[in-house]
Amino acid sequence: MTRRAAPVLAVTSLALLSACGPRYDEATTELVPTPASTSAANREDSPRDLAGRVQYDIKGRAESMIGGPNPGLTLQCGEFSGSSLSCSARFKDQTVQIDARVYDYYPGSFLDRYKQDITAKARFLVRDEVHREFHESIMAFQNGDPLDAEDVLRCDKIPEVTTVRLGVDDELVDTGIRCYHYGGTLTKTKHLKVRSTSMGFYD
Repeated sequence: MTRRAAPVLAVTSLALLSACGPRYDEATTELVPTPASTSAANREDSPRDLAGRVQYDIKGRAESMIGGPNPGLTLQCGEFSGSSLSCSARFKDQTVQIDARVYDYYPGSFLDRYKQDITAKARFLVRDEVHREFHESIMAFQNGDPLDAEDVLRCDKIPEVTTVRLGVDDELVDTGIRCYHYGGTLTKTKHLKVRSTSMGFYD
């Protein structure tokens, strides 16, 4: 091999290594930035009457979908029948219905005791929360170690706020949304799955 051919082979090798590196489609995915620190807002105190407490619990379920208390979240509820209540939660022009059924109710002089089932056929999906949860899941997998310089996190593009249908009995539902961890030449794809109270990323 001539001396002139050696640099050509070196350049070719670098090009092949670059071609093997992670590739992502910027048209269909978006960068997941390091989330800004947030201070959790405190919830207001729970009302003492049963109807108020059930509505308070329904609002809590809606808040868990969007990442916590938010002044932009509103709740419109029907009449409390004594055993059930249905509310429409609205956030950023999106609405989901959340229902509660009360049973084993025992009124008390200081504290009522009761059990309830809270159900929803759909949930809010907030882009910032998806990104935050994905970033935190990667950090947890790395035992809290920061990302390396070559690591890139991206997720499929989604609206700022949307809704997704939930399954029967609130089992995990695959949203069809994928998030990606590009590190060096390795790409890990994670499937976003949700229930009314949580979200997670799975292989």
